[in-house]
This record gives sequence, structure tokens and C-alpha cells, in this order.
Amino acid sequence: MAMAVASASRQVPHYHGAYYDDAFIADPFQHYAEMRALGPVIYLPALGNFAITRYREVREALRHFEAFSSAMGVSADQPGCDFMRGAHGNTLNSDPPDHDIMRTAVAAPLLPGALEAIRGRIEQAAERLVDALLAKGDFDGMADLARHLPVSIVTELVGLAEHGRENMLQWAAASFDILGIQNERGRRGMETAMEMRAYILREGIPETLKAGSWTARLHELADAGQITREMCPLLFRDYIAPSLDTTISATGQLFHLLGRHPEIWQRIRRDASLIPGAVNEAVRLGSPIRSFSRTLIRDYELAGVTLPAGARVMCLYASANRDERHFPEPDRFDPGRPGTHHLGFGHGIHQCVGMHLARLEMESLLRAMAPRVESFVVGTPVVGMNNTIYGFESMSMSMRLVAGEGIVVAQPSSRPAAVSPQPAWRAMRIADRVQQAEGIASFDLISADGAPLPAFTAGAHVDVQIAPGLVRQYSLCNDPADSTRRYRIAVLRDAASRGGSKVVHEAWQSGHAVLVSAPRNTFPLDETAQAAPRRTILVAGGVGITPMLAMAYRLQALGRDFTLHYCVRTVARAAFLPEIEQAGLARYVRLHVSTGSPDQRFLAAAGLGPPRPDTDVYCCGPVGLMDGLASAAAALGWPVTSLHLERFGAATRGDDTSFTLVAQRSGLTLEVAAGTTILDVLAAAGIEAPSSCCAGVCATCLTDVICGVPDHRDLVLTAHEKTANRRIAICCSRSLSRTLVLDI
Repeated sequence: MAMAVASASRQVPHYHGAYYDDAFIADPFQHYAEMRALGPVIYLPALGNFAITRYREVREALRHFEAFSSAMGVSADQPGCDFMRGAHGNTLNSDPPDHDIMRTAVAAPLLPGALEAIRGRIEQAAERLVDALLAKGDFDGMADLARHLPVSIVTELVGLAEHGRENMLQWAAASFDILGIQNERGRRGMETAMEMRAYILREGIPETLKAGSWTARLHELADAGQITREMCPLLFRDYIAPSLDTTISATGQLFHLLGRHPEIWQRIRRDASLIPGAVNEAVRLGSPIRSFSRTLIRDYELAGVTLPAGARVMCLYASANRDERHFPEPDRFDPGRPGTHHLGFGHGIHQCVGMHLARLEMESLLRAMAPRVESFVVGTPVVGMNNTIYGFESMSMSMRLVAGEGIVVAQPSSRPAAVSPQPAWRAMRIADRVQQAEGIASFDLISADGAPLPAFTAGAHVDVQIAPGLVRQYSLCNDPADSTRRYRIAVLRDAASRGGSKVVHEAWQSGHAVLVSAPRNTFPLDETAQAAPRRTILVAGGVGITPMLAMAYRLQALGRDFTLHYCVRTVARAAFLPEIEQAGLARYVRLHVSTGSPDQRFLAAAGLGPPRPDTDVYCCGPVGLMDGLASAAAALGWPVTSLHLERFGAATRGDDTSFTLVAQRSGLTLEVAAGTTILDVLAAAGIEAPSSCCAGVCATCLTDVICGVPDHRDLVLTAHEKTANRRIAICCSRSLSRTLVLDI
């Protein structure tokens, strides 16, 4: 291996700058420019590493994790890699499949939907901080501003006891020193990291962690069997290190840039839509992570250079983010720069799991300042010495108040808002469980405190927390007239269950406590009064009877004319038949059995009949039923506005089979084969769609769905958004329908 590395190193330019010396760290950008000028791949003889300097090639390496491995460590030297791997790694130092299990466990409270639960707390804290700093006058932009939200809020969300919270900054800095080389900083970092590991093993137990915190949640996942108990202390480190230093560094860069460019701050004050762009530019220009390394597990040709298996390759994020080949005027701070394609949060499956939280914190500060702060005065910052993090240790700063504004001295609240990393759930319990049909059980849910429930309308859903980090969405299937007393859901036992229906069917009994969201309705029944009587056709397939049953109750109460076509494979799989009879609904219901005689089977064209202007059609069921009904309706000339479809296939992962992709705006029809992604197929056809994480966690590649049923495999869309099927993460999700039409 050494001979292969030596041979390959002679094929690329060498750079002799001392990458980890103080002088380089303090003023790195001219070095990066010189490195890029040498070529996309260079060799650093002092470190014995290859380095990738330009945007396109760094992005390629980060994307191809199957060749550029993280499991052998991402430090820039072997002792650092051994130290990290010696503790069985963590999410950063891992490859799939271990990486996927760990990242899924860590990511849940940091995804956009989950962060909505703490948005108000962060925004209030930002407002109070601005008041305090305006009253103070001169302050340290790092200690007093950039560190405030991460230290005061994020450390509490992590959930360590007081001693652990006090040391999180020190532990994080030490971890990033180890991720460089083991110079004096790295060696001291190892000593400090050993203290952190000892603390986690001693104190990282459920009894000492804050209830409801991120770390306590990891133990709950272990209790539920979703991760191993041994993973818990490893994943604690994923919360301790990345949640602080990177955000603090980017925040300091943001306000240094705004102080140097007052005209841009005035643009932002006039146009708040520039705030996300300002944050993205601060992350791009500051690039908190200088570099991480990868180890090649096979030969790989990059930019015409064959890099040998076993070589350590440093991905220079900070250099790539100023690559003039990709970013016009790369050193210019431009909040209006299109796209978010920088590498400041990384790229590929290892993209920063906390980037949504970092953006929320920085954007909240800017929104709190825009109405009151006229300008920023910043001094010359002092760069902190860290092997991996580029950021400021200190920066003198003050803020000038908008003329006519008064300084408000924030008063401590007598009832501070609670920090909760979980959504706002209602505590409920199971009052009754009924086996309704083969594989289908229903559950009556009532309020745990006996209080009335929020009313729901026919077609509504609720989110149900089945286990920590495991949320599913179910239709409400009882009579809406009874909605303030109970909610009823019905769950099909899926043989390929990933934990949802399996847990429900095996563990849920009367008296079981469960957390349930407020009802939402993305599939509402049109109850608008019309001059002429309305007619309704309901079509249900299998467990898709659930929203249809609630609609049937409501239509009966309204005195409407309707027919419910109930399609099942066998009579034994038909749920709620006794109830339908007892409630007087049987006269409206036509039962269709696909394994029965021909006259029992559902024929979509016959069920619909010719289009009528006074008729609405509602359907919920499997993909085949939905596609067949939609095709029949189109062939018969039914207007699109008369057909209402509720897809429940988004919650299940279909087989990885091929499907047809229609890129409507591009005018292309493409085949997506098993084992390939929509993103890859589009790229091969010459369509460069925005993307970043390639793992469904960053939201960069979300694309509008025009027609078809996505097989959602991402972690960024909420259960509500997945059921709506309006957008798809094209980097990882597929299609449950034969054809998927996207607006791209």
C-alpha cells in the first residue's frame, strides 16, 4: 500500500504549507487559493495525505462513501483515527449500515418538524439576548453573542447533568482537535476526550439525564430495541461536539461579515427573505469545518488521478467553498447568491445532522435584530487555535440602535418556557381494543385526564407516537359526532413492518398510554351546501376503509345520497362489517371481494359510471386500486376536481423495483431501475437537480410531485407532509406507483 501511495503521490502536485501550524490556521485563505491553483488533487508530504481542493471533486468524494470510507476514521493521522475507532466509532466515523442506524437515532429531534416544538423558545431567547446586548453597549461578539443560544438552550436539550453541561464546550473543542493531527493540541484533546468518555459512562444513565432530553431519548430507543444499549454512549458524543462549536463559529462569521458590510445589513432589514441567504453565505465563507479525511477502500479515479486503496484523502471543505470555478466572485458576501450548494455543512450521507438547528438559531438572531439594530461595529477578531474548527476566539462588538427605538431591559420571566425536544402531544390511553378483521385491530383512544378532545372532521388524521422517535399517522374512523369523547384508529398488521404496526399489534392493549397529536385534515369531505342535492361515491380498499367510514357517518347525518364501494381480498379481511350493519349504513355499502366470483369484484368504470356534475368521488386504498380508479375516471371524462384520493402507501416501503419517471418541465421520460436513485437518473440525463446529503435529511432536493405516489424514504418530511404526497426527496425516495411525474 505504501508503494502505491508513493507512486500516486508523484503524479500530483505537492504543497508544502504546514496545514496544522498556528500561522496557517490564523490566515488560511491564501493557502487554499494556492492549493486550488495547483490542481483538484494534491499531496501534502508533511502529512502523508492526499488533499482534494476544489468544489466538484470534494463533492464527488463525499458522495461516494462506498469508496471514500469514514469507518476507518476521519482524522488526518492514524493515531487520531485509531483513537476514534478504538471506542467503536460514532456516526461521524462509520459507514452504512451502522451509520444509517446511528444517524436515524440521532437525527430525529434535529429534523425540521421536530424543531418546530422549540422554535418559539429559541426566538424568545434571541429577543431577550438582543435586548440585553443593546443595554450592555460594548460586548464580546463570541462569548456574549455567538455562544449564547448554543450554550444556554442546546446544552439543556442535550440533557446532561450540570457538570456535563459546563464542560460541553471544552469537550467539543477537544474532539475537533483530535480530528486533525495529534500535535500538542491533538494530544491535549485526547486527554480531555478521555475525561468526557469517563463522564458519559459514569453519568450518561437514565437516572441522571434530563427527562425528555435528546440523550434520555437514546436510552428510550434502546429500551424499544431500535438501537443497542452499547450505542447510547457513542451517540451521546454526536450531540456533545457538533451541536456547539460549528454553530458558534458560523454565528461569529455572520456578524463579522455584517459588521464589515453595513450595506448588506440594510438590504436584509428591508427584505427579510435574504436572511436564509445571509446565513448560508456565512457558513460558506467561514466554513467551520476546515477538513475531514476519508480512507479509500478501493482504487478510485478522481480528476484523472488514480488514488490507490488505503490512501488517506483530506476533503478541504473550506477551500472548496471558495472555488472560483463554482462560485462567481467566491470571496464576496452575497445573501442573494442562488442555491445552498456550499459544503459548509458537508455533503452526502455525513452531512451535518444539526444544520437545521444551526440555521434556526442564526436566523432567529437576525429576525430579532432587524427591526431594532441599525448597524454593527466589529473589531479585528482573534482566530481560535483548533485543528479542525475555523472560528474566532473573541471579537469586540457593539450594535447601534435604530433611531427612535428605546432600549428594553429584558426582565426574567417568572415562568420560563419549558424546553422540550418533542412535539406537543396529548396524553391519551387505549379504552378499547377490537380485532375488526384478519390483521386489522381498532383502538379507541380517550384523553388521559378525562378532558374533552378537539373535534375532528371526516377524513382527518392524527399522528401517534408508537415509541420514542417512531411516529405514524392514522385516519380517524369513528363518527365525527362522537369526536370530543374518543378517537378511533385502525391498524393493519404489515408483515414487512419496520416497527410501527408490529409494536401496535403486539404491545397495545386496553389501558396502554399513548401520545397523540391534534387532528389534521388533508382529505376533507366537501360539506358545502349546494342548490342541487350532492351525490358522493366512496371507494375504500382494505384498511383504507378508515377515513371512508367516518365520511359515511357524516354523509348519513347530512342526509346525502352516497354509495360506499368496499374492496377487500377476502371477506375475513373486511373490517367493521357488524358496525356498518348496526349503524344503518349497510344499505349504502357494496362489498367487493377480489377472490370471489366475478360479480363480486370491483370494476372501476362500473362503480363510477358516466361523469356527473353533482357527484364527488373519494378513494383511499392501495396503489393499484388508486391508479385503476384514476385511470378509469380519466377515460370516462371525469373532471380532475371531482376525484379526491387519499394515499396511505407513503408510510410503507415498497419493493425496490423499477418505475417510470416523467420530468415534466424538462420534457423527459426516464426509467429508474432498481438500485438507482431518481437523482442519479436525472444527472445521467443531464438534469443537475439541487442535492446535498443524499440521505434524505437536508431537504435540499425536495421536488414537487405532479402525479403518482412517492415511496418516502427520507427523514426530513413530516408524517403529515408524506401523507400529502406533494413533495419528494429525490436523493433517496422512490415510487409506489408505476409512473411518477415530477415538476423538474
